[in-house]
Amino acid sequence: MNPPAKTNQPAKTNLLLAAIDDLLGIQRKAEDAMQTAKSDGQRDFSAEEREALKRYEEGLQKTLDIIAPAGMEIRNDEIILNDMHARTLFAYNWPNYAYPNWISDAINFDAQMEISHYIFPTSNKSILKMLRKKVAEMRSSIRMLEQRGIVRDPALEAALQDAEELRDLLARGREKLFQFGMYITIYADDSLKLKKLQTDIESLLGGKLILTKPAMFQMEHGWISTLPLCIDELDINRNMNTSPLATSFPFSSPDLTDDHGILYGINRHNDSLVIFDRFDLANANATVFATSGAGKSFTVKLEILRSLMFGTDVFVIDPENEYVELCKTVGGTYIPLSLQSSFRINPFDLPKAVRGEDASTGEVLRAAAITLHGLFKLMLGTLTPAEDGILDKAILDTYALKGITLTTEKPGTIEPPTLRELVDVLMTTEGGEHMGQTLMKYTDGSYAGLFDQPTNVELNNQMIVFQIRDLEEQLRPIAMYIVLNFLWNQIRTELKRRILVIDEAWNLMQHEDSARFLYGLIKRARKYYLGVTTITQDVEDFCNSPYGKPIITNASLQVLLKQSASAVDNLQKLFYLTDGEKYLLLNSDVGQGIFFAGNRHVAIQIVASPKEQAIITTKPEEILAKLAQDKKDKEAKAFAIAPVAAPAEKPADTPAAESVPDATTPPASAAEATPSEKPTPEPAAETASAEPEAKPPVTEPETNQTASPETEEAPPEVTYTPSSESAPSEKPSEESATQPTEAVAGETGKQPEEQPATPPESTTTEIPAAEPAMQPTETAAQEPAPQTTEPTVETAQPTTEAPPSTEEASPPAEDNPPAKKRKNKK
Repeated sequence: MNPPAKTNQPAKTNLLLAAIDDLLGIQRKAEDAMQTAKSDGQRDFSAEEREALKRYEEGLQKTLDIIAPAGMEIRNDEIILNDMHARTLFAYNWPNYAYPNWISDAINFDAQMEISHYIFPTSNKSILKMLRKKVAEMRSSIRMLEQRGIVRDPALEAALQDAEELRDLLARGREKLFQFGMYITIYADDSLKLKKLQTDIESLLGGKLILTKPAMFQMEHGWISTLPLCIDELDINRNMNTSPLATSFPFSSPDLTDDHGILYGINRHNDSLVIFDRFDLANANATVFATSGAGKSFTVKLEILRSLMFGTDVFVIDPENEYVELCKTVGGTYIPLSLQSSFRINPFDLPKAVRGEDASTGEVLRAAAITLHGLFKLMLGTLTPAEDGILDKAILDTYALKGITLTTEKPGTIEPPTLRELVDVLMTTEGGEHMGQTLMKYTDGSYAGLFDQPTNVELNNQMIVFQIRDLEEQLRPIAMYIVLNFLWNQIRTELKRRILVIDEAWNLMQHEDSARFLYGLIKRARKYYLGVTTITQDVEDFCNSPYGKPIITNASLQVLLKQSASAVDNLQKLFYLTDGEKYLLLNSDVGQGIFFAGNRHVAIQIVASPKEQAIITTKPEEILAKLAQDKKDKEAKAFAIAPVAAPAEKPADTPAAESVPDATTPPASAAEATPSEKPTPEPAAETASAEPEAKPPVTEPETNQTASPETEEAPPEVTYTPSSESAPSEKPSEESATQPTEAVAGETGKQPEEQPATPPESTTTEIPAAEPAMQPTETAAQEPAPQTTEPTVETAQPTTEAPPSTEEASPPAEDNPPAKKRKNKK
């Protein structure tokens, strides 16, 4: 029997190596092809052909080329791969008893490492023979010690007892013996970190009496032994039977990673990713429990944002307007519901088409009547059996007025009645007057207009948010009930992947009828490819309601985040949490908790990218910081557009280039100075030579032509542009021509900056000199036109009138300085 085993073993080994070589691409295909051709009787290849085939095979891209490191250096105590330092450790000593899951601490250790286990079975027959010999030797040793009167040896007796137990287990077939070897390769950026990491690993395993050593002078063999090649080149093993070997199972930490789905967060046990698709479970319903500010809405919004990328439609009932920013970002529709809003939903609406069991005649109307019963109990309060019967007949009669009966085919295509018509029916029905009067506050009272008009809301977007924050507290449960019924009618019309999010679901759980409706919706959602997510922070409402626990049990996905001490006990009973999981919820930070997916659950850390964080955050400080940043960005954008006119003025007048930046500062304050300047040109039009201010209106018709709507901008630029052709020495004449502009500068407190800039202005007395200067100024003023406001249009008239006034600026030049002094004193 032994020779065949010896001959087969090398064949299996060669086959395994051949498979690995074929995977890596290191086999010699060229030589194999030539050998095959020679064996088939074909001609032999020449040396040139052999070289060509060899080079062709070497030129093919192989898997080994892709996965191999760029460089490798082997030292006596480490291996350097690229820029990483690696060191391999092996276990050489084991305790007498190994406890289950002892390796979890090493697997979950925060370090980059590779752990390999090699298990080789041995023959029980040879082991039993060896154990029988060992037992005989130990018994003989104990007997000799007794005969010599030496104190007994406890270690020898314990070894004898263990050997006897192992013999019994092996003989009965309950245990088998194996050779077990464990190797660990650790990686670090440098030698110091590698040494510290080695010390940590040795201390961690040493606390469990598992001693390790580095594979000195065998680092290459150790590194290869930890690669996924199933090659044990170190061959350092220990005898171990089945029971302790089972405790070394390496996959001890929980894992919740799927090959498709969305990213929910990071597994806190082993830092793996929690990627999951909720529609793969028995049902796609989910519940989220957390205290206020623990991140429950953040978690759901993150799920919505990532689910939208896979084409999932999302409906949200938002009681606090937390989803508006997300809805705007993804291009969704948000519908505010309030007494002042123009959006209306008719509770009497029927689905236009129904898939599945409810498609039979009369079932749609019956289901709608039952749903309306629950709604009117919220509006009316508790009803007696007689009132309940009267209300049921009134509902059916109201539909009958529109031609909708239990025998009507496709009742959803007929215009439904409204609440006002039901009130009319109740007021004319014996015993229904009291209910009609109560419902009149929703048709003619303070709550009129919201539920008594035809529906004008359409669901034609991928994400739709119903906002109910502005509703009164008494109307919130009613509005949530009506919205759920409206959405349910739309969902039943078409089979499509959807998610319905109900935030602050405790509003519905406070009333038995609304809780019953929510439970029925969650129970039937699976048939319509719908996943319902309920979010709440009041666990007591769910525990006290008779429909709370059924809602939780009908949700295959649960997310439990940070909990308060008063609510965690109820959650422990509902979800059968261990004490460790209970304390984990108590000590969790924001965004941390337990993620349940069917029978699997892991500790999770919810993570989001910076862009996602900015979109879905609800922290007040982050929202305020975002608003402030948006304001700064708008201001920076406005200032970035403003200096565009400055470069256009430089080519027109190079000598005045230094004064142009100073002249661009007054436009903001020029609007304030406009009232003081406007009266000045009016009297000047009557007396052309009375005052220095009367000079500009002489050319007023030309100013009106130049101050077109396209050039109503940047008054200082128009004033200072002619200065390029003026002589700097003629200071008195230019002061009189620029008096309106100086008044503006004086009011804005920038007169010292304006005075040096104004002297080189309109001292030219020739008309042809002023006209060419106006043309480039007009083109310069046209560029920043989009950013100017209407007040600057008024200041454009006096300032643009200044250059034409240079015709008469020189004769009365002596009167200008006193006028300027009077202005400055004011």
